[in-house]
Amino acid sequence: MQSADSDVRNEAFRTTDTSFSKMPALLPVIALMAITYVFYGWDRLVMPVELVELRKSLNLDQRTAGLMASIFTLGIAILSLPAGLLVSRLGLRRALGFSTLLFSTGTLLSGISSNIRTLLIGRLATGAGESVFSIALFMFIVALFPRWRGTAIGGATTIFGLSMFVGPRVVLFLQHLGGGDWRFPFKLMGMFGVVAGFCLLFLVPRRLQAEQVETATEKDWSWLFTPGLLSTYGLAVVNGLCCYAYMSLFQTYGRIGHHLTPEQASVAFGCFGIGNILGGIPIGLLLDRTDRRAGVGILSVLTGVAGAVLFLWSLHPLSAIVLSLIYGIGVGGVYGNCYALSREQAPAARASLAIGVLLTVYYIGASVSGYIFVAVMGDDFSSHMRGALLMFLVPYLLAGLVMLLVRYRAGKTALAGD
Repeated sequence: MQSADSDVRNEAFRTTDTSFSKMPALLPVIALMAITYVFYGWDRLVMPVELVELRKSLNLDQRTAGLMASIFTLGIAILSLPAGLLVSRLGLRRALGFSTLLFSTGTLLSGISSNIRTLLIGRLATGAGESVFSIALFMFIVALFPRWRGTAIGGATTIFGLSMFVGPRVVLFLQHLGGGDWRFPFKLMGMFGVVAGFCLLFLVPRRLQAEQVETATEKDWSWLFTPGLLSTYGLAVVNGLCCYAYMSLFQTYGRIGHHLTPEQASVAFGCFGIGNILGGIPIGLLLDRTDRRAGVGILSVLTGVAGAVLFLWSLHPLSAIVLSLIYGIGVGGVYGNCYALSREQAPAARASLAIGVLLTVYYIGASVSGYIFVAVMGDDFSSHMRGALLMFLVPYLLAGLVMLLVRYRAGKTALAGD
């Protein structure tokens, strides 16, 4: 089996020119990836912002609309396991370029859809492209910063958070620019992404690739089922479910359940992105130097409380902003450090597989988040008190307690007290 290991000592991301491996030479490439990551984030935001108008146009019921808002993550889940192998086979340049073209084409297709079948195909294509892009991006990041994985991934979530902060207003502006047509932002975002994809294909140096590295030949898979890694994956499922429930339907919930205007709902949603920034680098930096497992466990419990309060509280513009910001901090911190935990607990030769499994379970939870959110909250969101407890508090609380009861070492895990 060939794999692109994320550890620098295995030189998974290596160039034929040794001087090119220096950070200053990589800055233009990193900047191009960062810009593409912004489009990646905006592609995810078009659907939640336009969901009310799209639902009316295609005559969808609330549960089907919720499913369409989050179903793209099923495409991510399906391709996450083989994505590491695809990155190794294709090389970094082609993996990033072709995946960007795929998720952007999916966004374009969603914008021209006239029925649920075409919309579903577009959403799944978006997810499939994003899965390969995510794996390539994060494997490259942890290879550059092996001693500061949590901090480096936090830096990537900062970029994503910034895209979420400005994204909703960009989408509303584009809708206004298109004469109020909900399809126009899909089409324009998709075209921007296609341009970015071609830029990656032609501007990223050919010598910057994921080298095909021979992995260990041992067939012991017991590391994949250790308590520490399983608890990390369990928390990833919860975080994916709850994060994408918010991302897919908070703006619809705020507009229908609490009569926020589209602008007020989008501003609150943007502050969730700012929360991701505040929870990314600072929490990653802290947990890189302390006990990551215990820190993530405590953070999970606090995130569940924050999510429950957000949906229990009577929302007005200010409370929606503050509570979304706090919840975003927790989600961003959990997300980045789950990546770091999974990488730290896997054998070096199986790093890409460990991250692939993490993405798979994360997006499996995310793929059904919209449907489950509407199911527990009620079609008209009248059962939001019950939903807040069942959707946010209980899952994060249980996952956090499990994390606190499990300890691990690099490559090994064991139950506390064994």
